[in-house]
Amino acid sequence: MPKCTVMVGLPAMGKSTLIKKIRTDDTWIYSTDMFLDSVAEDQGLTYADVFTSYIDEATKFNETKVKSAMEFGKDILWDQTNLGAGKRRKIINRMTKAGYTVECICFLPPQQDDREEWNRRLDGRPGKVIPYKVLMSMSESYVLPTEEEGFSKIEFYDMYGTLHKTHTQTEMEN
Repeated sequence: MPKCTVMVGLPAMGKSTLIKKIRTDDTWIYSTDMFLDSVAEDQGLTYADVFTSYIDEATKFNETKVKSAMEFGKDILWDQTNLGAGKRRKIINRMTKAGYTVECICFLPPQQDDREEWNRRLDGRPGKVIPYKVLMSMSESYVLPTEEEGFSKIEFYDMYGTLHKTHTQTEMEN
């Protein structure tokens, strides 16, 4: 049975870094950021420079690729912030209807002691600036994933990539 792993977490928490470690050649990654980074590099611009002009194209590209991955039964890593339960439910419903097992890798919000490191990471992404107001809105809208959403497994990591806990469907049912 193919698997879709939904990444959850605020920007600069380590989602894409972990994906580089866990992906296989047979896995397709849904990532508008990868598309936008590629366009920016090709044009000698920054992510911020191309975002508005290319986000719709990035989304369409990823939708086409995910449909193709589903047709061939490829595993999918869904690399977006996916901060709200409603957004995640749409992905879960879509993937389970297509015969996928859906798991979650969640990056916990930074603790007070981690704020300096998080700010360093956010600042260390040239051309990929998230306005403070948007970042605070994202933080406020962040809802931790739960088993009720329909995940077969949820892993919780901190921003340093340390696994804190895992919940499987069997554990969730008991």
